[in-house]
Amino acid sequence: MPVLVADVGGTNTRVALASAGRLSQLARFGNDAYASFAEVLSTYARGHNLPALRGICVAVAGPVTAGRAELTNRNWHFDESGLATPLPEQAEIPARLINDLVALGHALPGLVPSQLDVIRAGAAQPSNDQALVAGLGTGFNACLLKGGAVVEAELGHASLPLAIAEELRAQLGDAASGFRTNECLFSGRGLSRLHNILTNKNKRGQDILADFATGADPQAAATVTLTARLLGLFARELVFQYLPFRGIHFAGGAARGILGSAARAEFLSTFEAGGRFADHLDRVPVRLIADDAAALSGAARLMEDSA
Repeated sequence: MPVLVADVGGTNTRVALASAGRLSQLARFGNDAYASFAEVLSTYARGHNLPALRGICVAVAGPVTAGRAELTNRNWHFDESGLATPLPEQAEIPARLINDLVALGHALPGLVPSQLDVIRAGAAQPSNDQALVAGLGTGFNACLLKGGAVVEAELGHASLPLAIAEELRAQLGDAASGFRTNECLFSGRGLSRLHNILTNKNKRGQDILADFATGADPQAAATVTLTARLLGLFARELVFQYLPFRGIHFAGGAARGILGSAARAEFLSTFEAGGRFADHLDRVPVRLIADDAAALSGAARLMEDSA
């Protein structure tokens, strides 16, 4: 019997069925068109001939506490006790609510090379069993893997490291005070906010990245290049905080837009700038999770392990 898995981001929701490690009936929904996740799930159920399900697992872009969660950028609330209610005649199936970065953490061991873009190789033999997933989408968060354990966090709401705050102040002056947390900068919304300060123009993060990719907008190039440089500084901080010698794995639309583009060179030049303990940095691989459905695979893997 399959499980239903969902990945609820700040902008989009993805839903699929998972069985024996494979996803099927994958669908994507723009969140702006729906009043709640229950409405998304009802729409999915009406559009698919659902079999009897073994359970449901929903990964949410927000903190999960005592089986409850809410999105940080819209009034969507989640409760494990009612997750399956929109599914006809399956309201009582087992339900699990997890953070979306936790889902990516569970997905990481099963990802194959075609789902990963290697930004830098690092050491051939890792010196510990720690890896890090950092998600830059509508918001920001990170998740540490230690062996087979997945350690959740809410790093997006932590304060910016001093090195990044100082670089922002050098570039923006007093306007740098608007970036107080990691998520304020390293996210689609952060990209939009930075672009507004630099150009006095309001643009969505995804549009800035698209304009940069086409090479048509020098202002977009300036915003993305600066963000890539700051992300390189941030990745250095992550190395010393977590010692992820099995790799830092970036995920999310904003991460793919920055590190999957020509801005990657700016990221690498900052990350590899040397300094004290440069040998630590040299040993750390950096990869980009290129598969949008990775969090769904992680949610499915968690349900299989739990069963």
